[in-house]
Amino acid sequence: MDYSVFKLIKNPKSEVLYTFKIVIIGGGGVGKTCLFNRFCFNSFNFDTSMTIGINFHSINLKIQNKDNPDELIEKGIANSIFDFGGQDRFKPLIPKFISGANGALLVFNLTDFTSLNQLNFWYDRLIQHANGYKIPKILVGSKKDLIKNENGNSLKENTQINEFIKSKSLDGFFMTSSLNNYNVVEVFKELNNLMLEKIKTSYEVI
Repeated sequence: MDYSVFKLIKNPKSEVLYTFKIVIIGGGGVGKTCLFNRFCFNSFNFDTSMTIGINFHSINLKIQNKDNPDELIEKGIANSIFDFGGQDRFKPLIPKFISGANGALLVFNLTDFTSLNQLNFWYDRLIQHANGYKIPKILVGSKKDLIKNENGNSLKENTQINEFIKSKSLDGFFMTSSLNNYNVVEVFKELNNLMLEKIKTSYEVI
């Protein structure tokens, strides 16, 4: 993990001000667990077997007051991150998994646009079970390492992607590569800062 961009809390006496629940949602095999593992453990596993049920990990992030960045007491936020298996057999668990989420990452595979269409289902569940209209939501296109550079640049202007973002009123779009650790830290940092803005605090992730 790039600590020049992102810092974990190291002081056990630090003050945790906020706790956020983040859900990572999308169809099976789109790269949700790779994103989860890269962010939480800075690891990548080439095993492509799908998640059985739910992965969960809690991680504390360092924040600073934008109005007083030099305050002496180290403060942070706790992220409870849930990665849910996208297969049909786990769908009865969705209400409990999604309930109480403060932010969401909607993940699709950049090499398979049917996985973007699958997000319609997951978005609807988010609205139904997590008050989804009111929480920050970011679209994540995974597996950018499998896209040639010229095609990757054109994806930023892709009509299907932009229409999905607009129709769902999403708060951003990141292309990521868990293999290359590209934009993984950045997308979680952005989601955390959006959640902080939502509760009208002057803090930001550092």
